[in-house]
Amino acid sequence: MNDGAKRHGNDCPPIADQKAELKRVWELFQPDNIRLFELRAIDPLSAMHPQTEHFRADTYDCLASLQDAFEDRALELNQAGYNIYTTLNPVKPDFRGSAAKDADILHRSLLLIDIDRVGNTKQPATDDEVTGALILAEAISSFLAENEWLDPLLMMSGNGAHLYYRLPDLPNTDQSTALVKGVLQTLSQKFDNDEFAVDRSVFNAGRITKVPGTIMRNGQETKERPYRMARLLR
Repeated sequence: MNDGAKRHGNDCPPIADQKAELKRVWELFQPDNIRLFELRAIDPLSAMHPQTEHFRADTYDCLASLQDAFEDRALELNQAGYNIYTTLNPVKPDFRGSAAKDADILHRSLLLIDIDRVGNTKQPATDDEVTGALILAEAISSFLAENEWLDPLLMMSGNGAHLYYRLPDLPNTDQSTALVKGVLQTLSQKFDNDEFAVDRSVFNAGRITKVPGTIMRNGQETKERPYRMARLLR
């Protein structure tokens, strides 16, 4: 057990709650069409050496077995003190490296809009700050709905809000990167305020995203700034 786990031993919700929420990770993805899943565990005290594991469909007897293995390992590493992520977009099935980079992505299947508070984000957010990020996320989704975008998935990420929009498996090209980057810039210009902002940096194809059902730990928690479990809200 690492130092992070020793320092953060009293913040876990009931295991049953985590397990139930972890299963919702498959609402974000389309596991029937993905042959390789990457799990990345990052120590909040030393992010320089993440622990990366891959779950390949051809090594399991069925998709349900792969999903169970992914969920169990994510929970185990999260309980050990790691923050848990996976790649936003599917990794090429023949990938054999350590951690997937932009060039290792098969195609773009999701657009992430990450809303967070402005200023010091090295400490956990307050409840009011999380609520503010979710309110801005709702404003953005309403605006995009008015422009004929389909409804997104909404996640409380632990300290802010994530909107996930499905893409029609865009090719992993410079043109797709420019398109995603332009969307984030446009939304940022329209919706950023003094307290909350759209993260413009999450445009790259190899972006990782938090796994629902896992606790997000950064900085020192207090009564006003607790660690929280990431949850899909809709």
